[in-house]
Amino acid sequence: MENLVIKKFQDIFKDKRILIIGNTGFVGSWLSLSLNFFQAKILGLSLKMKNNKYLSNSKEFQKKIKTIYADINDFKHFKNKIKKFNPEIVIHLASQPIVKTGYIYPLETFETNIFGTIRILELLKKMPSVKQVLIFTSDKVYANKKRKIYTEEANLGGLDPYSASKSCQDIISQSYAKSFFKSKKMIILRSGNIIGGGDWSENRIIPDIVKSYINKKILKIRSINSTRPWIHILDVIHAILLILGKKSNHKKRDDLIFNLSPSTSRQVSVKKIIELIKENTVIKNIRLKIVNRKFSEKKYLNISSKRAFLKLNWKTKLSLERSLKLTINFYLTKKKILINTAENQIKEYFSNKLK
Repeated sequence: MENLVIKKFQDIFKDKRILIIGNTGFVGSWLSLSLNFFQAKILGLSLKMKNNKYLSNSKEFQKKIKTIYADINDFKHFKNKIKKFNPEIVIHLASQPIVKTGYIYPLETFETNIFGTIRILELLKKMPSVKQVLIFTSDKVYANKKRKIYTEEANLGGLDPYSASKSCQDIISQSYAKSFFKSKKMIILRSGNIIGGGDWSENRIIPDIVKSYINKKILKIRSINSTRPWIHILDVIHAILLILGKKSNHKKRDDLIFNLSPSTSRQVSVKKIIELIKENTVIKNIRLKIVNRKFSEKKYLNISSKRAFLKLNWKTKLSLERSLKLTINFYLTKKKILINTAENQIKEYFSNKLK
């Protein structure tokens, strides 16, 4: 029984030509390894990550996953290589993903997240081999004016540069779906805050906690009472696989936009996350310093994944406590066995052994 899920996804993805744009980042590297596990043919297109601790910078990853190192804004350098690969599925993850960076570098954020996406979509609309396009936007695309739970029908309208750029990316993708992709299935995912080993981005709470622990430094916190929908990377990947494997009428566009989040009871504050890490992981002592925010952030961000449950029979399998334990343990794993550890987690998750 345990191997039926693995067999199901192997039957769907074996030998499928899948282009992952942004495959060297946190989500992209885990997704690349997962699809490789299910025997898909992967081509990655991405910038090389500067921090050597990323999974994608390991020799094992680079042997398994063929990657074109390029900037999506530098279109002419990868256009012909994508055409030659002739992808059937394209997953677009590449973006400037940090709220604070959006304030510091707004032009670059808009250029990458908006015009980079347009360049990709312009290429894909001329490629008959492409049957499915999945765009990864954000839970921050919503016009968050009140403390409420947002469904996929809620108004879009992020205001800070990062959120605004992702709102635009979302709307533009919907526009291309309706205007140009009538023979292609366009999927939009809006995920909550993704946790899991291997994210070394600046100004993210879990990486910051790990770095403060490793370096024995005080953890600086901006918004300790902010509430977020925390979700493990493997639960996100499970949703992606279910969506890509689902037979559906792609002309009914509304059914192809999904929020991904845990139940509302698991959408907790940063303060609660810190408490849970101390209770459930080897990190028992976290020295905190509350610092003033120099930019605006949403205090509450609660999204509903009821549609994913009803249409895909998807929900998070990993408890928040288990997710945090897996995450922290992964960060503290020796570099030489990281890929092994990641692949074991993928196999155990889809064999229903991670609970």
